[in-house]
Amino acid sequence: MREWEHISKCRGIGGKIKNSPEDFLVEEISPKGEVFELYKKIESRDQGKKYTHFILQKKDWSTSGALKRMAKALRVGQKRFSYAGTKDKFAVTTQRASVFGVPKEQLSSLALMDIQINGAWGSDEKVKLGDLLGNRFRISWKGDGDSPEEKIESIYSELEGKFPNYFGPQRFGSTRQNTHRVGELILRGRLQEAAMHFLAEAGEEEHKGAREARARLLDSGDFSAALREFPKHLRLERSMLAYLSENPGDFAGAFRRLPRYTLLLFVHAFQSFLFNEALSERIKDGMIRREEGENYCDSNYYGFPEPEKPGTEWICGKLLGYDSQPNEREKELLEMHNISLDAFRITELPELSSKGSFRPLLCPIKDFSFSNNTFSFSLPAGAYATSALREFMRG
Repeated sequence: MREWEHISKCRGIGGKIKNSPEDFLVEEISPKGEVFELYKKIESRDQGKKYTHFILQKKDWSTSGALKRMAKALRVGQKRFSYAGTKDKFAVTTQRASVFGVPKEQLSSLALMDIQINGAWGSDEKVKLGDLLGNRFRISWKGDGDSPEEKIESIYSELEGKFPNYFGPQRFGSTRQNTHRVGELILRGRLQEAAMHFLAEAGEEEHKGAREARARLLDSGDFSAALREFPKHLRLERSMLAYLSENPGDFAGAFRRLPRYTLLLFVHAFQSFLFNEALSERIKDGMIRREEGENYCDSNYYGFPEPEKPGTEWICGKLLGYDSQPNEREKELLEMHNISLDAFRITELPELSSKGSFRPLLCPIKDFSFSNNTFSFSLPAGAYATSALREFMRG
């Protein structure tokens, strides 16, 4: 993955984050501006019985992993659960979620390792993806040398409270960093290559058994043997391998064994890669101004950009799709990657087709502070804390 351009010109403070889950704290901000604080019970009146809304606090769990563990303990299907937004795995986080047909008393009584319920109440509506305003972060920094406060203050002043709204590395895969490549191959209609890239490309895979199993599959192409060898924790890969063992050559069917959310991530990751590429070039050229086909949006009451709210404050660039009208810069980008917008109409997997959307090019850092080697700030939904911190930690 290439290094995107920075707005700040200083060398930065270097150092590291995420040495432990407790170093990366994330608290969700509700649409009403309420912060779901860690270790704090949230009280709310029942507004129905069909669903139970709850505040999930988790440590070193992905959102989907935590909900799957809860579903198993409650003996219900994972599809009963929904949530407003995903949260980092290697972190301690809070978020609002809901479950269908489980009483709040039963939910609140769960006792699971590193999972707790900070309040539950009834509702007739489920929590939908996107039902959040943003997230508040407290991130511990570890580095060498003198106190970095002065340099951080200088960089923050240079940024004028804004940073490039890049998609963070999590968007492209936590370790293998190949999600966008799988998406690109799907868009090109090369499903066999896409499947093999997802299944067999090891990248920076840390698990020795997984790394070796992927290498053997890449060499042999034997899906039945791979199913016996792939570690149990690679559930998504194993579901595809099981299908291909019985249905050799049906790579579209194999991909459909994955959750639709995962499949969409592949395509969205390639869109995100193109967005980052275009934004990086604009910063390099020194031109963060509105270009053909782009629009402006205003902030919501909390001070976060709202792309659906036309206005004058924030330039919204394009996440390219089949319905986009590319300008000259975007045409050059597509030509450089030898791909057309028609590719986003995916013939073999039409449910993954994407018409495109808009995303603010810059993002505000609200309530920013740095003390005791800890960054504190709030970001809108969809923005990445790692993208904000790279402006301070470069070098």
